[in-house]
Amino acid sequence: MNPLHDPEARKELSDHLAWLWEEVRMALVALGKAREAMEALEEEDRLLGVLYAALPREGHRILKEILQEALRRLERAHARAQEVLEPAVREEA
Repeated sequence: MNPLHDPEARKELSDHLAWLWEEVRMALVALGKAREAMEALEEEDRLLGVLYAALPREGHRILKEILQEALRRLERAHARAQEVLEPAVREEA
């Protein structure tokens, strides 16, 4: 039976959707922070000039950590989405 036709399965799906929503929302928050960090780095680059802009700085580490968080959240959301959404949308034979 298709999970969309079963009330209990729909309740479970609803819980999964809530989790997915929150995980993707938090990934978007992290991506927003990454954009802000990137803008700050670009401003520092402009102030430092070409010679010093490529040197490793604290902002690079922070940007990397933020991007890692976003990536982890997106990967978890993708895995969960495949696990719970694919059976719900798969056509019955």
